[in-house]
Amino acid sequence: MSPRRWAVTAAIERRPDVAARLRQAELDMDSPDSHVRDQAIRTAGDIVRAAHREVEGG
Repeated sequence: MSPRRWAVTAAIERRPDVAARLRQAELDMDSPDSHVRDQAIRTAGDIVRAAHREVEGG
């Protein structure tokens, strides 16, 4: 794992509520309901982008 990827993972995991939301979104990506899958993709993307911004110092 690259240092940046590790930092992004750490930024997510140090917040248990955010990590739980990401894990739930990952599970929801397997839903048969396309609306649930779409929301899960948006949620996961939002969480990961926020972690990248945090790592970048923003």
